Amino acid sequence: MRRIQLGIAGTGRVAERFARMLLAEEGVDISSVYNPRRESAAAFAGRFGAGAFTDDLEVFAGQAEAFYVAAPHGAHEPIVRFLLERGRHVLCEKPLCFSRETAAELFRLASEKGAVLMEAVKTAYCPGFAALLGMARSGKIGRVRDVEACFTRLTPTNLREMRDRDFGGSFTEFGTYALLPIVKLMGTEYREVHFQQLPGVTGVDIYAKAVFDYGDGGMALAKTGLGVKSEGQLVIAGTKGYILAPSPWWLTRRFQVRYEDPGRIEEYGYPYEGSGFQYEFRAFAQKIRGGEDEAGKPQAGAAEAVGSKDEAVPGFPGEPAGAAQTGVTPAESAAIAGILGRFLEERRENAGVPVPGTSGNRKLRIWAHRGLSAAWPENTLEAFRAAAELPGLTGIEFDVQRTKDGRLVVIHDEDIKRTTDGAGLVKDFAWEELAKKKISLPDGGTARIPLLEEVLALLTPYCRERGLLLNIELKTGNVRYEGIEAETVGMVRRFALEPYVVYSSFLPESVGLVKKLDPAAKTGILAASMEDCIRLARQWKADAVHPWIGGLDARLPEDMAGMPVRAWNGEETLYGDGGKGRKVDLREYGVTDLFVNEAGDI
Repeated sequence: MRRIQLGIAGTGRVAERFARMLLAEEGVDISSVYNPRRESAAAFAGRFGAGAFTDDLEVFAGQAEAFYVAAPHGAHEPIVRFLLERGRHVLCEKPLCFSRETAAELFRLASEKGAVLMEAVKTAYCPGFAALLGMARSGKIGRVRDVEACFTRLTPTNLREMRDRDFGGSFTEFGTYALLPIVKLMGTEYREVHFQQLPGVTGVDIYAKAVFDYGDGGMALAKTGLGVKSEGQLVIAGTKGYILAPSPWWLTRRFQVRYEDPGRIEEYGYPYEGSGFQYEFRAFAQKIRGGEDEAGKPQAGAAEAVGSKDEAVPGFPGEPAGAAQTGVTPAESAAIAGILGRFLEERRENAGVPVPGTSGNRKLRIWAHRGLSAAWPENTLEAFRAAAELPGLTGIEFDVQRTKDGRLVVIHDEDIKRTTDGAGLVKDFAWEELAKKKISLPDGGTARIPLLEEVLALLTPYCRERGLLLNIELKTGNVRYEGIEAETVGMVRRFALEPYVVYSSFLPESVGLVKKLDPAAKTGILAASMEDCIRLARQWKADAVHPWIGGLDARLPEDMAGMPVRAWNGEETLYGDGGKGRKVDLREYGVTDLFVNEAGDI
């Protein structure tokens, strides 16, 4: 079997999973990686043993015979077109494009160049899905009159699909899967389609429906969600019975055939290997090899050889339902592209979602998370000193717990194992024991867990001379340190730092207790989602909300306008973890402050 030299365009999450699959696949080498950000291409190439990397598309096109395109959605069509014009084979991640006419044009171009063009929809190539289609077409459930497909996955708001206003959203992300059984079984020609959608903070859809009218032929429904969860099943309704494929039906391992008699249920099971990417790649590789002679040169009529009769370049109107059970035909790809394009057009026409925090050139206020914790071990005096010396820093965040003998210490985890050479819960150590646990420093020295009073003594001059703020997180969410609120407030008073301190906690009762102890104290509610932050801030009279950057699922209501929104990033690198934190511009969500670990983010 002749080896295929494959280039990969894009270095994101899907490209990572696809490349991992290729490492175990025979007959293929990753020859090159492309990303407009050269450093990203280099890092990806290094991880997967690619022979080359580049930020130049022309160079990239000359480094392989076939290409997998997994760039951001809006970049698919121009990259695919560029490669096809040079006669290269292309497997493009879904969605191929957002226009029926453009899709047809790309397939015609592939045919003219004798190249393979395939849309990468792994469901279409897996054995279970092919069997399900075959069962639906066999007459076993009678005439198919309705198809309902749902694909939802709750997604952090800081990821591309929730932030890309042009091509992001649930329908462009999952719609191809939900539309696949519809166009396969009901056809590519429908009478009407109506869309409904719920917009998120940035205006992209977090939940969407597409309702199809096929006239006397039947109807169909596609549902997708990024911020709303629903039952992800596929139901194919017929005149004699129905097929039910449970979630995740797009990784088709099993389905049932059911009838009027509720006791009559037929179960069918099929294998599904690994990630499923190998199904689409093997189909792609087979088409490439099928269109060449033993020397690897294109045969006469190669354009016809790369696909079956059902996969011929589409004319319009599209092909009828049932054209092919395996794969995505050009007409099906074109029909899906047209539906996605119509959806985006309607979304843009209905745009008008206010986006807070984007006016002017307002900069995010930056807080050092656990000190300068990418350069020095988190929550150490060294990390705090380094952070306090940074120009332009708004504040420093750190965590407070209590020892067995009642000393307040600054440490994040309840167990000391991750950050010291010891192990065990903070609450089970006396201070004298805890002070002996060592923390390795990058200069070869050692540090220890600091007392709260040591941290306040170190940072007091920076607060008074530079206006540095401190965010003290009370670690009461997992271990309820009774009375720690009063002790911490008392310690802050001892240093006369009340104007410079914000108290926060994942336990809202702790925030409420601080307010009772000192009504003038500034407090912030910590929660995974903005919705929870808003609800709890109202309940406990907090002065700020501290949501996770992946949970920015709501806007501040009018009665909370002007309240600080301080976002924290649980995925950013901490000292010793390696790699770089992901910096995301969060102003479009109304974020005012950001906790970071990297000095480069300030």
